[in-house]
Order: sequence, then structure tokens, then C-alpha cells
Amino acid sequence: MFGSARILGNTVATIVSVLIPGLLGLWSLKPLLEMLGGETFTILSFFWVYTSHLGFFDLGISRNLGIELPKLPNGEKSKLVNQSIRKAFEYSLIGVVVVALLLFVIPIFNPQFSVVSQFRVFVVLIVWVPLAVIQMIVRGVFEASESFISAAVFRAYNQSVLFLVPWVMASWGQCDIFQIVLMITVARFLSLFPSFYWLMRQYSLELIKKIEDQAVVIHRNNQWITLSNVSGIVNGSLDRFVLLSLLGAQAIGAYVFAQDFGIRILVLSSSFALVLLPFFSRNQTKLQNHIWVKRGSGLILLSHIGLGLILFFGQTYLKHGFTNMPLAQDVIDFFWIFLLGITANGIGHILLSALHSHRELKRPALWHVISALLYIPLLYWVLQVFGLTGAAVLWSVRSVIDTIVLYFLWRQ
Repeated sequence: MFGSARILGNTVATIVSVLIPGLLGLWSLKPLLEMLGGETFTILSFFWVYTSHLGFFDLGISRNLGIELPKLPNGEKSKLVNQSIRKAFEYSLIGVVVVALLLFVIPIFNPQFSVVSQFRVFVVLIVWVPLAVIQMIVRGVFEASESFISAAVFRAYNQSVLFLVPWVMASWGQCDIFQIVLMITVARFLSLFPSFYWLMRQYSLELIKKIEDQAVVIHRNNQWITLSNVSGIVNGSLDRFVLLSLLGAQAIGAYVFAQDFGIRILVLSSSFALVLLPFFSRNQTKLQNHIWVKRGSGLILLSHIGLGLILFFGQTYLKHGFTNMPLAQDVIDFFWIFLLGITANGIGHILLSALHSHRELKRPALWHVISALLYIPLLYWVLQVFGLTGAAVLWSVRSVIDTIVLYFLWRQ
């Protein structure tokens, strides 16, 4: 069983794993914006979002590992891990087809994305699909196995190269999008070698040998997890495509900058939810899990209030860190709005982990579908009437409502 000290230690490891790339990302944003220019930087930020969401094509396997692996006896764990890795390759093929169609179609309707119609860039982005799926599942095995230090190193490296590679290459005068994404691909691919070695030792990973079918465990939860993931992508990223198509890359630069910074904080605050998932899954007493939900929510509230105070008193310094003062003011104004939604979303991650650990998947998934169907049309209308400020307010309000709904589902 997890003790409080172990939960704290795993949380610290996970926070460090997202804090390092988060700080690197924050540090690199300004020089990258200056070296690449506003439009190229915006396109690169979309590639960052694209990369983070490609793991969706694991179709729920990584989340399912966190739910099921802690419940299984040791003899069954190797079967589940082996089948999960094999399914990663199968599901990657689905992802390749879907992403290829999207990358082909989007530039037709939005010339802003003509860069992905370049064959070389197109091929590299397609390669990212199986790479992201396999990495997502490998990290899921680390976390479900309570090997959070290994998961932290794996995450920190793969997230850091997204910022370090473009920064180094742009510093050398290499601003070609193809060269940037190609080098990111090579750097992230290298992380799989030590990870697969660990899997082979820990779970006797065999990619060729026939393993007794464990598909029932793999597929038991996947459809609802996948549905929630689809809705999350719509709610969390499709808004950028709406903004880009209506306003263009230059107009939404400050909005994207502030949202990127906010997402880094959200990943930081939701680290506690990742650590708690195997604890929740193993501990089926809801009363005890209620205590940790409250503790996690309180931790996020306190940390975000502290962050808000730091930014409030340090905003003058931050403004002077930019060469473009009007852009800096716009970024700060948007961020104050996003901070409300980010805080609510962090608490929502904990509630969703608690719900999933008890295999309560259907109702959260259906709610997320409903919210996604409402959000995008409403965003289009709000953007037309209230502009980017209205869009930022809507994003935060949606997050607050989502957390309230998840709380009532959990209390039931």
C-alpha cells in the first residue's frame, strides 16, 4: 500500500519531471518567438500540441494500465503489459491513417497549415504517431508499476527535447520546420531503448512469442476512456483551430502564448492525480480515497494561489523581459483569465482519476461528449461577439463547470 511519505515522494518526482521541461519551455518561448517570427512560432506551438495529443491513439491503454495493473496478481501483470505493448502497434496503424487524412485535408481549408503539405514534414509527422503511442503506453506501465522515478526521467527527457531542439537549432540559424521536427523525432526515439530494456527485465516482454490472450482486461475500459480522451482533445485544443481559422496566426499570438504557459502549469498541478491513480485503484475503500481527493484539491488550490501572488507582484519584471511591451500586457491579461480554468482543471484531474480507479467510466465520458458538442459552437459565437477575451473566459468557465460535474459524479 502507498503511505503518505511514498505518495509525497512520487509526487515530487512527477512534479520535477514536468517542472524541468516547463521551465525550459518558459525560458525558450521568448527567444524562439524572436528567432522564428510570430507566424512560424505559432505553427511550432501547434506542433507541440499535436505531439502531446498523439498519445490519444493508444485508445485508452495507458489509462487502463493505471486502473487494472495494480489490481492484478503478479502472475497476470506480465500478460497485461505484453498485450498492451502489442496493441500499441496495432492502434498506431489506425492513428497513422487518421492523422494522414487530417494533415492532408486541413491545409486545403486553412492555408495557414500549408507547411504540413510539404512531403518531408508530412512523413515525419506521420512517424510521430506510433512513436507517441508507444511512449504513452511505456510511461503508463512505469506509472502503473509505481516506478515514478523512471516515469519522471522518461517524461522530462521527452518533453524537454520539444523545446531544447528548436532553441538550439534556431540559435544556429537552422529555422527550417522539417529539420526541427526531424531532430525532435530522433531525440525522442532514443528514449525507447532503455525503456524497452526495463520492460524486458521487469515483465519478460516478448514481442514475437505468443502470450495468453488478456484482451478482456485491455478492452474492458478502453471505449469509455477513449471517448473521454476525444472530448478532451476537442475541449482543450480544437479551440485553437477555430481561433486560427477566424483570426489568423498573428492575431492570436498572445492568446496562444498565455495558454501554452497555462497548460504547463496544468500539467504540473495534475501530477498529483497521476500518482494517486494506482493508489486509488488498489484501495477500493471510497472513504479513504475521499480524504486524498480533498488533500489533492487543497494542494492545487494552495499552489495556484501562491503562483498567482508571485505573478501579481512580479508582473512588472515579466513585462520588461519582453521586447514587445503590448504583447507582454496581452499575455498577462489572458493568463489571469486562464488561471481560473487551469486551477479547476487540475482539481478535475484528481476527481477523474478517483472515478476511473473505481471503474466509473461511463458517466464522465458521456458528460465530456456533451460538453464538447456544446463548447465549439458556443466558442464560435463568443469569438464573434466578445473576441479573444470572451474566448478565454469561456475556456475557463467550461473547466469550472466540468470540475463541478465531476465532483457530483464522484460524491454519488
